[in-house]
Amino acid sequence: MKKIKPGETDVLLRLMQMADAPHSLEAMQYIVFQFDFQDYEQFIIEAPPGSIRFNNLIRVAQFFDGLGVLVEGGVIEPDVAFELFPVPWGKVEPIIQGMRRELEWADMFDHFEALAKLYRRWWEEKRKRLKLAGEAPPPAAKPKVVAMPRPVPAAGRGPQPAGRPGVPGRPGMVGPPRPGAPAVGFARRPAGMVGSPVARPATRPLQGQKPAKGKVTVRPAARRTLRPAAKGKGKARRR
Repeated sequence: MKKIKPGETDVLLRLMQMADAPHSLEAMQYIVFQFDFQDYEQFIIEAPPGSIRFNNLIRVAQFFDGLGVLVEGGVIEPDVAFELFPVPWGKVEPIIQGMRRELEWADMFDHFEALAKLYRRWWEEKRKRLKLAGEAPPPAAKPKVVAMPRPVPAAGRGPQPAGRPGVPGRPGMVGPPRPGAPAVGFARRPAGMVGSPVARPATRPLQGQKPAKGKVTVRPAARRTLRPAAKGKGKARRR
């Protein structure tokens, strides 16, 4: 490695302070150890602009884009920068390319991309010099796409019932009852009882209330008779 020039010391110290900041460390750890997106559309769905994962990607891309400007301008020697900051372009390249297409921004983070090309050549020379195994630097290696296993239905249960004809079933939709299970619902009146006076108990309208429309069965009032008064007694008893 070349010796650090006197003018590079302040710049390198400033860059190291920026890289050691908590938010920068968190973003770099996410990109190196957890970032596994290979499709831009899927990334935007799961990590929309403003989310923590989206901000981590932009923060790392801006840092290395600025580092690429300093290296290209001769402020920092490339081998000095690469010894301190491995360039993870291989992990984020599909997402950056998708951003360029959608935003029609052809030179978006282009210094980051140019820095990655220099970094790869520098790594190849270092690998041959130190006789290290591997063809590509670990940070720049593209992650393998791992297929997520599909959920297996529980034993004894068949496939989930579909919704209406022509409409795919949604999660949480309740299908028809299982064979032998009691039907759950509201009981319906027989067709013969609809409109029948027996369907509802007959009631008399209250005083001042208009009778309801339709057939109303009024129960006749009980007749009252008077028994003749017995001899020696005043009032007649009601029967």
